Amino acid sequence: MIVIFAPRQLLLALCAAVLLLLSCGRAGRSHLLAAQSTQARQAYWREMAPLCAGYPAKADCVDGDMTLFAGLLCVAGEERGCAMVRDSQGADGRWWRSPRRNPGNLGETHSFSRDMALGVMLYLVSSRDTVAAERWLAWIKSNRSCMVDKPGGGCLVRGPYRFCRDDSNLSCTLTPGNWALLGRVWTALGLELSAEMRLAAGLDSDALWLQTKVAPLGFELHLPAVEVLLKQRLAIDKTSTDKAASILVERQPQNPFFSYLQVGGSAALQQQLFALCPDPAQGYARRNQWAWERATDGQAWRDSMGWDCLFLSQLAGL
Repeated sequence: MIVIFAPRQLLLALCAAVLLLLSCGRAGRSHLLAAQSTQARQAYWREMAPLCAGYPAKADCVDGDMTLFAGLLCVAGEERGCAMVRDSQGADGRWWRSPRRNPGNLGETHSFSRDMALGVMLYLVSSRDTVAAERWLAWIKSNRSCMVDKPGGGCLVRGPYRFCRDDSNLSCTLTPGNWALLGRVWTALGLELSAEMRLAAGLDSDALWLQTKVAPLGFELHLPAVEVLLKQRLAIDKTSTDKAASILVERQPQNPFFSYLQVGGSAALQQQLFALCPDPAQGYARRNQWAWERATDGQAWRDSMGWDCLFLSQLAGL
């Protein structure tokens, strides 16, 4: 069947086609400009982000919490983050706070913590480094604390397992929730679960969203957010993680990391990052903050270390 257009119909059809092409052209250019803008910002954040001994750090080589932040960078696809966690493991399987602190923690105490252990778990899930995982568990099992010493030497009554031997505030003590979360990671890696992991299975579910309700604003609320991210990557415990993500946003609606955990990447998230993170036109300040672990009313992003912005931008696929 042949359709014959009248001159007026033909003109209208041609106009519609031209408008469509122009519209598509504008949309294409808009997406291209947005992509170029994001790439430029990411390049700037990478350029300004401090390094210490070749690894990510805060300004002035402050790297005491970097195993956690490096694990986050690793799960976002940043190879320097993965390398940092990997190289923070000692020859005996124990993990330290950074490669520069491996071993000995520069002579300081509190050489590790449950917070840092979350970064290790993110690394293990991202890298599937089963050898490192098994070495870590072997160290934990052979370095259990002692509650009652045996006369003449040795231990009469064993205490809890721990991530380090030099904490004075129980910050290295493994909780049932830690064992449950380790069990989920071990399952994902195809490793055999220890008796402690099997015994604690499932105890981390309700504990997660309850923690998001009661944790003080700041780094203590950031920690369950990291656990939400870990479980999202494992695609497990969805009911608990969804509930926890909602609570995080209710409590800190202006935290872009929390927003990502609830809704994922979006144009709104990109705009928020551009508004908060260092701008090449304005420069940067002290570079000593991972902004997403701070209460938003403190405006820690003004002192962003750069790595926090790069992490979230890459994680969200912006």
